[in-house]
Amino acid sequence: MATAREIAGRSPDAIRAIKRLLTTAVTRDAAAALAMETEEQRKLLASPNQVEAVRANLENRAPSFVDTVI
Repeated sequence: MATAREIAGRSPDAIRAIKRLLTTAVTRDAAAALAMETEEQRKLLASPNQVEAVRANLENRAPSFVDTVI
């Protein structure tokens, strides 16, 4: 339960990205998996939730993420 609570407190965008990586990277060769990881990171960097995570960390507070996926 502690692990589930920790994951639930993370950016929903990052959680979805890691789920995509875990479900598809195992069927790809190393180069393709790394390329997929690079693309996922590119999409996350400077996204509103990533900016919120950094800001919350600098301000020593819990982040307030927005989950825009329906």
